[in-house]
Amino acid sequence: MTDKPESDSPEDEMESAQASEGDGAAGRDGRRIVLGVSGGIAAYKALDLTSALVKGGHEVHVVLTADAQKFVTPLPFQTLSRRPVVLDLYDQEEGWRPVHIRLADEADLLVIAPATAATLARLAHGFSDDALGC
Repeated sequence: MTDKPESDSPEDEMESAQASEGDGAAGRDGRRIVLGVSGGIAAYKALDLTSALVKGGHEVHVVLTADAQKFVTPLPFQTLSRRPVVLDLYDQEEGWRPVHIRLADEADLLVIAPATAATLARLAHGFSDDALGC
């Protein structure tokens, strides 16, 4: 018998390589994620998603549609994400770029949860009547 260590299977090598790649976010611990919350009864579940993403080391920026605000308020999203919540297409912040333009430029990922049929239809037809659709 030899004392040669057992070689990893190709599957083990692939898993090891994928784990060493990390999440692909160069220079940061996590990704910059825009979480769009549209109006449906499942909007409250987006709070759990926000919490999980932040705990995972991601920077989460929440955008609430007007209909979403009928089911959930901005305060818990602001508290969980530690960032201001975008409520309106015309929300302003410091600097010259509107917040919805800045988020679009800087985001690594857009997640819409829940994605209601109305929101999907607006996106599919190119309507940009709120901050989420822009």
